[in-house]
Amino acid sequence: MRLRSFAFLACMLLMAMAPLVASAQPQPLDRIVAVVNKDAIMLSQLEDRVAQVSKQMASRNMPVPDKQDLRRQVLDRMIVEQIQLQMAERANVSIDDTQLNAAVRKIAENNGMSLDEFADSLEKDGMSLATVREQVRREMLLRQVQQGQVASRVNITDREVDRYLDQQGSSSDTAYHLAHLLVSLPQSPTPEQVEQARAKARDLYRQLQNGADFQQLATAESDGEQASSGGDLGWRRGDQLPTIFADVVPQLADGEVSEPVRSPSGFHLVKRIDTRGGQGEQKTVVTENRVRHILIGTNPNRNDEQAKALAQDIRQRIVGGESFAALAQQYSDDDGTALNGGELGWVRPGQMVPAFEDAVNDMQVGELSQPVRSRFGYHVIKLEDRRQKDVTRDAQREQIRQTLFQRKVNDEMEAWVQEIRADAYIDNRLEDGQQ
Repeated sequence: MRLRSFAFLACMLLMAMAPLVASAQPQPLDRIVAVVNKDAIMLSQLEDRVAQVSKQMASRNMPVPDKQDLRRQVLDRMIVEQIQLQMAERANVSIDDTQLNAAVRKIAENNGMSLDEFADSLEKDGMSLATVREQVRREMLLRQVQQGQVASRVNITDREVDRYLDQQGSSSDTAYHLAHLLVSLPQSPTPEQVEQARAKARDLYRQLQNGADFQQLATAESDGEQASSGGDLGWRRGDQLPTIFADVVPQLADGEVSEPVRSPSGFHLVKRIDTRGGQGEQKTVVTENRVRHILIGTNPNRNDEQAKALAQDIRQRIVGGESFAALAQQYSDDDGTALNGGELGWVRPGQMVPAFEDAVNDMQVGELSQPVRSRFGYHVIKLEDRRQKDVTRDAQREQIRQTLFQRKVNDEMEAWVQEIRADAYIDNRLEDGQQ
């Protein structure tokens, strides 16, 4: 009897729900839009990213392209990211919570907010702090992989710096606001593929010459990483231009678009949006201090208190007339300077640990410090001399070195992305049944 009652109740519930089931709207099922090696990218993930990119473009008053074109661009970026994240996993690259917390806090500070205010602001925009943390973690992982894989391939020699100085003179103060459109080529393309890409680039160039909007065309057609932002490269100084643009951009007028420029990654169209001048070369002058020191560290036979007491005793012996150099040779735990009487030579800002540098900055020439605590132990420091040094040339060379390094990294990055894509299994299913 009890079983019959339950059966009757179940039937009644099903009958009651029938109108609701019949009137419910069919819900679209999630599906795989791409397979990247062992991982799948789902349609829901793609739509979330597309919505995010669309919102960012709208906030910048940029025209949002056709949704299907935007999906294609965003998915292509997600595929490359997924390959790099898999590389990070294989190499056991990780971002610990301390690094992540510092990065998120810095983002909040850059927006003039505390972390709590930043979290509240995200909630108002329909996002959560946890989601942003994971996005930041992903970006940090990608940067680590890129630095490890690409930056390690790049080396800048003194001869390259000298050659740049001979060719360019002082670094250019002219800055250019640029936009970029790329028609990519696969690794080791066939002549037919090169010709197809060339023809497409020429067709896009003709459209631009006939008045087409560069931002819209780049968003819809470019294979470059900046496609979703209309190809905008931002402001670049003349000495920071990518190698392939270095000779092209200065010859363009503001608003002008270059003819297609060939590189290993494909054909590029670059638009010079605007130009501005700098302030001219400014001297770089730093304060240098010539110092020597005696370091007394801790060890299994000497605790912190004993190390401090020994440093104080050595200081008193120097004040009493004993030779600083002789005591450094006898007692200093800095093997690199002990045999040289503790001599560090001329040091510039940033070359010493903060506690040491702060103490030296507060000293007068000829003064002997009290024991100064750093992470290495206790230092007895003598400031022997101080001078102002014009390091404009040194600073210029270092700036050029960094510029050439970044150029090479950018060039190498394009080739590297092609390599990792060619080595990966990629099944792009976006076009199959996508509405």
